[in-house]
Amino acid sequence: MNHAKTYRTRQQTAILNYIQSVGEGYVTVSQIAEHFRENDEAVGMTTIYRHLEKFQKEGIVQKIMLDGNSGACYQYIGKNDDNSGQFLLKCEDCGDIINMGCNHMNDLYLHVLKEHHFNVNPHRTMFYGTCEKCLYNKEGKRK
Repeated sequence: MNHAKTYRTRQQTAILNYIQSVGEGYVTVSQIAEHFRENDEAVGMTTIYRHLEKFQKEGIVQKIMLDGNSGACYQYIGKNDDNSGQFLLKCEDCGDIINMGCNHMNDLYLHVLKEHHFNVNPHRTMFYGTCEKCLYNKEGKRK
């Protein structure tokens, strides 16, 4: 195991801190850039892209491509090596993305690997539907 300390520039640290502050949520490059503009910090788009790519290679940030029309989203995942039970839920009404950690998916992933000889990428597994908030809003309007 490599115990060498990873050197971080001020901008790298600022970008990483912002992504971490979002928690389990996702952010786009535009949202990151807007955050820095609002805080009068000069961090260019190219710099953000470059550092996000570096964080991806280090395994501390994941990149999610939602569809062919949207840009990529990024999420802080830290150094968690056991992400096998994770998958994504996307609300078709509000667009929110929820990162689910549920061990029930491990059975499905294992089945697909053993029976169908295909290794599923849990970070690219997305289910589409309606989130709790939107379900509540729809039910509230019907009454």
